[in-house]
Amino acid sequence: MKSQVLIRNFLSFIIFSSCLMVSCSEREVSPHYIHIDSSVLSGEGAFQEVDDFVALGPRVAGTPGGGKAAGYLADKMKALGLSVTVDEFNAEVHKENVTFRNVTARLRGSGDGIVVIVSHFDTKAGISEKFVGANDSGSSTGLLLELAKILNEVPALPYDIIFAFLDGEECRRRYSDKDGLHGSRRLAGKLKREGDAAKVLAVVVLDMIGDRDLSVTLPRNCSPELLGMVFDVSKKQGVREMFSLAKGDILDDHVPFIQAGMPAVDLIDFSYGSSKAANDYWHTDEDTMDKISADSLQTIGRIVIGLLNELMDL
Repeated sequence: MKSQVLIRNFLSFIIFSSCLMVSCSEREVSPHYIHIDSSVLSGEGAFQEVDDFVALGPRVAGTPGGGKAAGYLADKMKALGLSVTVDEFNAEVHKENVTFRNVTARLRGSGDGIVVIVSHFDTKAGISEKFVGANDSGSSTGLLLELAKILNEVPALPYDIIFAFLDGEECRRRYSDKDGLHGSRRLAGKLKREGDAAKVLAVVVLDMIGDRDLSVTLPRNCSPELLGMVFDVSKKQGVREMFSLAKGDILDDHVPFIQAGMPAVDLIDFSYGSSKAANDYWHTDEDTMDKISADSLQTIGRIVIGLLNELMDL
């Protein structure tokens, strides 16, 4: 009898130890949130989104073309079942009353944090009736549409993602507090007023990211911790040579968010032209679909997903 009790106790100890080992193993191996597989993002899919969007024509803020583009983006986000807001607001720009429309869609996560991914969708005024901005701002807008489709399928995220399509990034004459960056100033202020700014883990701005000869020049006036993450992710993905630190600051949609106290980074290729060092396609009729590539869109899309994975581990 005593031997049977000893055997039973020994077996119970073995079972308990095995369960404990499994439990510890699961805690060590299985993260609370599963990282997103960046390979699911299709450069071809993003390219098609850009092509469809650019086909709408010029999208100058305050024009019927700008309004049409905003409606198109809102419908695309609603089709994904996301909560969509079209924030229409007016501002005086050089004695002209201009109507701007920001389109935001929110993907809910299980935590309190927020990640904002930004693209402006307006085109520069005064170039020509043919100017469609395939790279500026078509490339970033198409990629953001593709990212929304991919991320909407992720079963569990530890934070909300706000997909922000911003109007009025382009200035009419010269950038100032009353000319240009209208959409980003509006959204940054809105997040601050509503108490969401303190929850923002990162604002990731995408701008001119479709260039066939991709060379991302990260502005120095980005948040240092996010700059470090971009370089780390690009190294992990084998594309580090495509990313460098710009010689100085760049005024773009990341600036109002930083000024409002939110960490932000701007992924921008500011050498878009007929040679590596040139920028002669920018704000010209040469900014067309044949100048951008699915590969570049795929590279940036996977960098963004890599950043989202890094933010899960904070």
